[in-house]
Amino acid sequence: MSANSNISPEPIFQMITGFWVSKALMAAVELEVFTKISGKQVTLQQLQDILEMEQRPTDVFATSLASLGLLKVTTENGRRLYSNSALADLFLDKNKSSYMGDIVTMFDKRLYKGWDKLVLALKTNKPVSAEEGGGAETIFDQAKSKEKIEEIKKFTHSMHGVSIGPAMALAKSFDFSKYRKMVDIGGGSGVYCIEVVKRNPNISAVVLDLEPVCQVAQEYIGKFNLQDKIQTTALDFWKEPLPSGYDVAFLSHILHDYDQDKDTFLLKKICDSLNNDGVVLISEWLINDEKTGPPPSALMGLNMIVESYGGRNYSFAEISKMLKTAGFKRIEKRPLATPAELIVGYKS
Repeated sequence: MSANSNISPEPIFQMITGFWVSKALMAAVELEVFTKISGKQVTLQQLQDILEMEQRPTDVFATSLASLGLLKVTTENGRRLYSNSALADLFLDKNKSSYMGDIVTMFDKRLYKGWDKLVLALKTNKPVSAEEGGGAETIFDQAKSKEKIEEIKKFTHSMHGVSIGPAMALAKSFDFSKYRKMVDIGGGSGVYCIEVVKRNPNISAVVLDLEPVCQVAQEYIGKFNLQDKIQTTALDFWKEPLPSGYDVAFLSHILHDYDQDKDTFLLKKICDSLNNDGVVLISEWLINDEKTGPPPSALMGLNMIVESYGGRNYSFAEISKMLKTAGFKRIEKRPLATPAELIVGYKS
């Protein structure tokens, strides 16, 4: 018998059915299942009424969501009762500040369809949306039209969801106690500034981004009553000078959108604008230096083939080289919130 006869095809089956999991979650978010039953235990009939669906699909859908750990099922007097799992309750209820549904929706409406053309993107080395105006970065390049402004705002809300975990971890992973001023370049919803300032009363922060993004950031900052500690500044950080006088510059999910030359250009601008004892903090999904994984980072890199003209996910070694070329002296890597990792570059 061949030694290979002990190899199970199960991993391949899991790969080919992976989209079943994604679409089940996406459908549940679109139907607002977890928001509608928040704080409740409902019977199958009640769930059927809430979702306005027939019995068969409601039953099958509920079973699927329970199997994924999104619904909790208990039995009372012979009846099954459905409620949100702790995971769904925290991250998929619209009324919670930790809501991640916007990123689920963005993946569903934008990325899912794009990945259907992965082979085209690989063959042409162009984003699959190129024929419609091209790539993720061009959303921001074309920020003046009303349609693009709304798209930017939706994208900013969605990125808030994916950034909550790393933002909460940031204040624990890096000691901000000796710093006074922080700038988040391409700061999106301001989630990182919010979490840092909440835990470090010594520091004030500025979210630097395009005007539509700053409008979204102001909404989130207002929810936490941090307007006196966090400001927003509308600025195109590629085309305009960066403000000076900051101790900490932060970047999240920026470098993977662009090629190494453009990233190095931005990092040099940051280095030149920071105070002499300043530091840059970079949150990215890093691939390992051997370029064998981990899967979330590697596949995010593949997503950048679908989405961008020059972006991909980088290794710590690659980003370290960019930082040194830009003028940073010492570079460190620290854990953040999987799959995100933190890179620290010191100016002196």
